[in-house]
Amino acid sequence: MKSLKTILALLILFTMTSIAFAGNITGTVTYEGDVPARAALTINTQEQHCITATEGAKSEALVVSKGKGIQNVVISVRTRAREELKMPKENPKVDQVGCRYLPHVLVVPVGVTVTVTSSDPVAHNVHSHAEKNEAPNVQIASKGKTYPYTITKAEAIKLTCDIHAWMSGYIVAVDSNYYTVTGQKDEKDNYISPDDYEKSSDAGKYTIKDVPAGRARVIAWHEDLGSANTTVEVPATGDISVDFKSTDFKKPKKK
Repeated sequence: MKSLKTILALLILFTMTSIAFAGNITGTVTYEGDVPARAALTINTQEQHCITATEGAKSEALVVSKGKGIQNVVISVRTRAREELKMPKENPKVDQVGCRYLPHVLVVPVGVTVTVTSSDPVAHNVHSHAEKNEAPNVQIASKGKTYPYTITKAEAIKLTCDIHAWMSGYIVAVDSNYYTVTGQKDEKDNYISPDDYEKSSDAGKYTIKDVPAGRARVIAWHEDLGSANTTVEVPATGDISVDFKSTDFKKPKKK
């Protein structure tokens, strides 16, 4: 009887310590120096839907707020803990809304299937430029049509549209359970448009919760700036701050 009580006590203690030994990584991603102006998109189409939807649209390649925060930076964490990658309850979605990809950057764990679809009343052609994963080139012929895109390896996958040359977006697959994207959604979980983000005072804030305590590598990726990383000791409880500046990023070497 005593041994059973001892085992139960140990199990309870193990559960409590497992929960307790995790901290939060918080920080900002900010731009240093003068912010380059966003280029206007060149809209080459006769489709009135796209012409109307993209009137005055600018590039999403680098969007910086008034608070110098940078939108669409993927932050992911590699830990020493051996964990099975957790798949979301529902497949993440890349939509095509107003003849642009939404979200512009989607971060997912390796092994997930992304549902590629369209809310537009015009045909789109989703062209994947993956190098490590399959690189489909498929047509989403009409509103509501879907294509399941399974990601098996970690990489940043650029998406373009062969019909609408100005369209681009990214699926960033990470080998981690801990990730987020800066400046992407508001407090009500709605996507923030690049124009609205540019007008905001956001300082590129992010939070990744419940990261296992111990040494971890925090990685930042951005489509235009490149990537940056740093190694930290995640506390057993509480927060640790990890900030990135645009000057920390390095673009990949050309092959």
